[in-house]
Amino acid sequence: MNRPRSGIFALGVCLSCLLVAGRVPTAEQSAEESAGQAAEPQITFKTGVDLIRFDVRVTDSAGRPITDLRPDEIVISESGTVMPTLLFQRVTEPSDTYVEAARRAVTAEVSSNEAFPRGHLYILVFDQQHITAGNEQRARIAAEQFIRTRVRPSDRVAVYAVPGPGPQLGFTADRARAIAELSSIRGSYQRVVTTPFGRLGLYEAHRIVEGDEKLIVDTLERLTVEGSADLLGLAAAAGNTGRGGGVGTAEDGAMVRRLLVENARVVVQQSDAESRQFLQRLADVITALGDLEGRKSVVLFSEGFFQDNLSRELETVAAAAAQTYSVFYSFDLNARTAPITQAYVQTTSMASEIQARIAPLGTLAVETDGLLVLDAASRTTDALNQIADQAQDYYLVGFAPSAEATVRRGEYRRVSIRVTRPGARVSARTGYALRPDVTELDRRRAISSVLGAPFVQQGLKVDYTTYVMRADQPGQHRVVLSLAADLPLRAAAGDYADVVFVARDVRDGRVVASGSDTISLPAEARSGSPLGTGAWRIQFNVPAGTYLMRTVVREPGGLVGSADRRLEILPLDGQGVNVSDLVLGSASASLPVQAKAYTEDGLTGLIETYARTAAQLSTLSVRVELRAASDDHVVTSTVADLHDPQALDTGIIRRAPFSMPLASVAPGAYVARAVVRAGGEVVAERTRHLDIVEGLSPARVETPAIAPYEIIRGVVARRYLSSLQTAAAGTPWADAAAKAVAQQWELVEVSIGAPPVDAAVAQALRGLALFAREDFAGAADALDRAFTADSADALTAFFLGWAQEFAGQTRAALSGWRAAAHLDPTLVPAHLALAEGYVKLGEPALAAQALRAGLVALPNSPELLARLEALIK
Repeated sequence: MNRPRSGIFALGVCLSCLLVAGRVPTAEQSAEESAGQAAEPQITFKTGVDLIRFDVRVTDSAGRPITDLRPDEIVISESGTVMPTLLFQRVTEPSDTYVEAARRAVTAEVSSNEAFPRGHLYILVFDQQHITAGNEQRARIAAEQFIRTRVRPSDRVAVYAVPGPGPQLGFTADRARAIAELSSIRGSYQRVVTTPFGRLGLYEAHRIVEGDEKLIVDTLERLTVEGSADLLGLAAAAGNTGRGGGVGTAEDGAMVRRLLVENARVVVQQSDAESRQFLQRLADVITALGDLEGRKSVVLFSEGFFQDNLSRELETVAAAAAQTYSVFYSFDLNARTAPITQAYVQTTSMASEIQARIAPLGTLAVETDGLLVLDAASRTTDALNQIADQAQDYYLVGFAPSAEATVRRGEYRRVSIRVTRPGARVSARTGYALRPDVTELDRRRAISSVLGAPFVQQGLKVDYTTYVMRADQPGQHRVVLSLAADLPLRAAAGDYADVVFVARDVRDGRVVASGSDTISLPAEARSGSPLGTGAWRIQFNVPAGTYLMRTVVREPGGLVGSADRRLEILPLDGQGVNVSDLVLGSASASLPVQAKAYTEDGLTGLIETYARTAAQLSTLSVRVELRAASDDHVVTSTVADLHDPQALDTGIIRRAPFSMPLASVAPGAYVARAVVRAGGEVVAERTRHLDIVEGLSPARVETPAIAPYEIIRGVVARRYLSSLQTAAAGTPWADAAAKAVAQQWELVEVSIGAPPVDAAVAQALRGLALFAREDFAGAADALDRAFTADSADALTAFFLGWAQEFAGQTRAALSGWRAAAHLDPTLVPAHLALAEGYVKLGEPALAAQALRAGLVALPNSPELLARLEALIK
């Protein structure tokens, strides 16, 4: 990934990238709305807790969706115990076309997976083993028509024939390919089999095994009349030789009856084995497609089978459906009349057989909140259209499983769901089953699957935006990605979510930037929500062009959210005056996803202009207007301060910070518009949306709180560990270094033991291990020994400073950070930490001096510039 060498992003938190004096809120301080709330206990969702999600449809007495349901109106019970609701989202389809909604979602100022349209996921399963040859033709034709006319660009369809041979096509948007696969579907079901007794129907065999005496007698009579079996010979072969009188004797009759039952049992066993094979394969298909988030419509074409001995297998399929959010629409393909070519006439009635055969199809439909389409062969097209016409308007409801369910994972557990609103009707599946514990391989596979998924995932709410400025390298542009995600609360210090992003050139799909990192889970929930907010920022450089980005966030329990964004980056090194994006800040944060300013704090911001000569920027003026989002009228405005032009390797830059009082502005939604003029002519306009809130930001303090685990897991720490691992190769400390890279700190201490005082690598590893378990005094001692042994290592000095800071030795920490900044002037976190240390000691002039020293090495660093701007305001 194209990462910065250092910066606020390298620590995983924004140390000082503020546009006014203030603090970047960590997740635990982010809920300003919660101040003054009543002390009523709030339900929260912590990581490490499995989250069970149900698709719940709620309608009124006329069948219309209820769109304003509240979380407290849904009651979920398991074995009589009410389960608290931890997740509540409404899922709807966009009112306009998929293309329009998708274009708007990826080009919006803030990209959100909630704004992205969702299509249907269809899984067409043809139960070839239980479809009579020829009966599949009408279903195949209807499926082709359905795919051709009703599967939209936003939808994905999978086609499977079970068992093979036949289609095994996963989710695709290629309708032509899906249609082509249908031609290979062939039914192979035989309702009647040949036994030593003669021809025996499968339904007859099941009834005989169940002990239907009348059917046994009728079957023996039929077989005798048909002459299809020598019943006396069979009895003799079974041991009743030497006795006359024919079959009619009592002993011969009993023997023949027993042989008939034994033959029927063999038939049933074979039939059950085939049905078990089908059900297991069906569960495998659904599970394999489960990594793709969203409700899946499983259209099962079958004539059914007998479920007498298959309750466990049916529960396995129901559990797989529950784990993958699949709903069964079972299409009964049974013919209601016998074909004229059928010579064999069963003793049992066709109606009773069909009823028995479709029972498991109905079971799957009921358990998953689906539908059984009876006599579908005559109305397949209408039934498929009914499924396609179903509006995606439902609620996604999540709750924690029972303690017993966590012990007996994979077991299907039934729940009841009701709505307290009078007249409301609710439909949902009947139960859930926990997946096996997630492994590291599962985590990586899930993230890879989401990166390649056809559309975004909405298990977690993900919002992000980008800021584009000119980079230090010619022809490059710095893109700052700022993200916020709904996340469960951390159960312990160090709990984190995974975050991954990929940016591709739209012309050829080439990856131009990518990377993975972690987001510290929040400690506190937002007011009125069981979830908290996690924030993340990263920067990367790309040339001018058009790019499509996907960012994925996955919390430890497996919930995933992703969002797409289209980036149009225009050249900022052209011949005329070029302008960066507008960056807004307030007392709550800078480079925010959605800016929020408080009336007593005011609004600050920054815009950069670029040119090839200073003369081109000599006549600049920048006016910033605050416009109401509702009607676009100007509420207030200000003129930005223009700094002197500055020469860089890539040309001339002139910065224009501004500060806007908000005391007289009413709270609400606004748009900040910066109008840049050169020589009186407008050369650019830049806008950003923001919310204005009454009062003073509760986060207005000087220094942000940083947890030790955020530092030890950050990008700078990973860079330090990589260098230590390289240095440890071939030494006794190699194993400890590998364990440190894997964050197995307790094993690092064991592996290191008591290293020599002058062993720099070993002492550094020991110091980091002590830092990880928050023995800061011990960590400072070990890192000090490491730095004494190797006084040229800037990163050792940097982490020594942090160990001393957390040990309460701020002035000693300044020495460590000062040494780190001197040894590596491009180490932005060292300059920022040094400045914050001076601010903490009440020496802002020295803090500004430290930032200016950093700007000598990195004159275009937005982090250092923003913090300096905030400091001298």
